[in-house]
Amino acid sequence: MPRILFGVSPIGLGHATRALVLREELERRGANVVMFSGGVAAEFIRGEGVGVEDIVDDPVPSFVNGEMRRAALWYLRSWLANRRTIPRTEKLFDLHPHDLVVCDEEFSGIVVAERRGEKRVFVSDELELGFARSWIARKLEGRVGRWYSKLQGSVDLLIVTEEGEDSGNRRFVGPIVRQVTMTPEETRKAHGLPEGDLVLVSMSGSGVGRGLALSLLDDLRKKGVGLPVVVAGNRGPKIRGEGVYDLGVVPDNQNLVAAAAVVVSTAGKSTIDESAAAGTPIIAIPIRHHAEQERNAAALGFSSEDAGRLGALVESRIGRRTQPRKFSGEKKTADEILSILSV
Repeated sequence: MPRILFGVSPIGLGHATRALVLREELERRGANVVMFSGGVAAEFIRGEGVGVEDIVDDPVPSFVNGEMRRAALWYLRSWLANRRTIPRTEKLFDLHPHDLVVCDEEFSGIVVAERRGEKRVFVSDELELGFARSWIARKLEGRVGRWYSKLQGSVDLLIVTEEGEDSGNRRFVGPIVRQVTMTPEETRKAHGLPEGDLVLVSMSGSGVGRGLALSLLDDLRKKGVGLPVVVAGNRGPKIRGEGVYDLGVVPDNQNLVAAAAVVVSTAGKSTIDESAAAGTPIIAIPIRHHAEQERNAAALGFSSEDAGRLGALVESRIGRRTQPRKFSGEKKTADEILSILSV
């Protein structure tokens, strides 16, 4: 039985949700998987009935009024957090004998495994940086970027959850998404939602996106549009108002995505992929200066400027469902992971 240590980035919940899908596929094939993460991600994984070691520190970037700020400080805090985490990861490695280390954008496991000469797999959907704005931030980002590029080239397997052409140690597997487990009718009943078209505002696992929800509600009110608005992922005070259903953090958000007529979200990859898998139209508004989200949104034709016309965008996309897409990234990834264990 292959023994795998699986580290998961604690920033947001996108890493945790796809890691759980991959873990299930690996265990279905006979592997024993021990997960480690931290913060809200560890809480979410534990809430799904899966054991997880809560040992990873990794700070969330600073967001103010829909804009990412202080990239240099974030890089510095991330470096310090990784240094704090590494001794805990060393102890975890000693406690759990293993054959392989897999990390979804979690870095302490990759560092410790390299020191010990162990096989390493890194899972990511973002291989470039680009968050810096100030001169000092760009200088610091240059150093971080060189380190990150070296890491990508040094691991035994680099899994990219996008479509692309394989080369070297790099394998493009496509998105890894959770399967929808309820019909739209069952989802509405489970959450006490009305019949008819629903607009889902899907926040990130860290709660970023509150401003987006409030802007949408204000715009719909001004336009006299009475569509029910469902809010998922809100960790702050409840958003209240006529026709508003604030559900807080919802473990099975993919079912809400599938039941919605349109999704409004910051441009995180997991929600974009789940919308594509369900065929649900999505309006992806990136956090300004968040390079990853801006690239994701641009690929769909959106930018941060679209936050000022959410009502019109929602109205234009009602009834424009597409053919659901079938992704099998977890199966391709499991194939690749298990193949290197036999080498």
